[in-house]
Amino acid sequence: MEITEDILYFWLGFSGLSARRFHKLSERYTPWELWSGVGNTITDKTLFGEKTYDALVRFRNVDFLSHETEKLRDGGMLVVSFNRYPLPLRQKEVVAPPFLYCRGNVSLLHTPTVAVVGTRQCSAYGKEAAYRLATELCEHNVTVASGLALGIDSYAHRAALRANGKTVAVLGSGLQCVTPPFNQGLHDEIVASGGLIVSEYAPRCDATRYTFPARNRIISGLSMGTVVVEAGKGSGALITADYAAEQGRTVFAVPGSILSKTAVGSNRLLYDGAVPALCATDICDTLGISYTKIEKKPRVVALDIFEQKIYNLLQSGVTNFDALVESAQITPAKLSALLSGMEIKRVIEKKAPNVYAPV
Repeated sequence: MEITEDILYFWLGFSGLSARRFHKLSERYTPWELWSGVGNTITDKTLFGEKTYDALVRFRNVDFLSHETEKLRDGGMLVVSFNRYPLPLRQKEVVAPPFLYCRGNVSLLHTPTVAVVGTRQCSAYGKEAAYRLATELCEHNVTVASGLALGIDSYAHRAALRANGKTVAVLGSGLQCVTPPFNQGLHDEIVASGGLIVSEYAPRCDATRYTFPARNRIISGLSMGTVVVEAGKGSGALITADYAAEQGRTVFAVPGSILSKTAVGSNRLLYDGAVPALCATDICDTLGISYTKIEKKPRVVALDIFEQKIYNLLQSGVTNFDALVESAQITPAKLSALLSGMEIKRVIEKKAPNVYAPV
């Protein structure tokens, strides 16, 4: 079987070569030189790490590597190698891995993209701002990137889906270990709608306290600019903003209340020179993205049998939480989970404490 560049990059990453070491080695060797030299003329294991070096020797087999990529395809996953990345993702400041595991529409990697990120513990204002900006970006035919986390990330992805737009989710875990598990449905909906899920981690790799911050460089690296909607002090969204600045990308921030703890970090970004994110048109103009605003089309949101029951009750005028518990004959905990999911899907909204209504 023929050796291709795709196979070479897959071999490097599959063997456990870290992104940082991959880039250091790339300054000295081409992938072809590594393929022929490891175990032969290239014998210094310290360049790779001993375990990685031994793995490179062990896995240097075209048939084996081709079989592994076939197994991934059978599982609905694709491998996009470094040589097929968009140019912004290949720049050295990103420190991108030799390849990415992908599920969905990989052509989105080559579309104008803006990241919309923020805290998990967002306010109602933050949710609305994320939803509005992501919706407007999609209406401007811009792909929305985020991290599939709870809070701002979920609202950005949901907005893109409801606007019939394009969205890319970058995971801090493997594609078969979606974290948080609550967002497995959102993951599936993104793929089904023509979106894209991306990870640098092996499919069954669990998320850790280190993988989430690390994946943020991929979110910013894919994007022309990063919008921080809401971020408290020490928020992971600020890490994404730092990566974006290091990569030479424009950092935007949504102005927030000086009284809000969830806006401390995002307001500080503005003080330090971030561009205020007021609307998608301003964001596109700042980034030089040419756009033709597309008409927003109505989108049908699928509800399961329990969500549909709650939705019907709300439409009939039963809007109080306690009344819903009694009418639906379900536990308060179950109802709370259903209402939260329906809020994320943007089919209902909270009008007041314990009062809900259809959107």
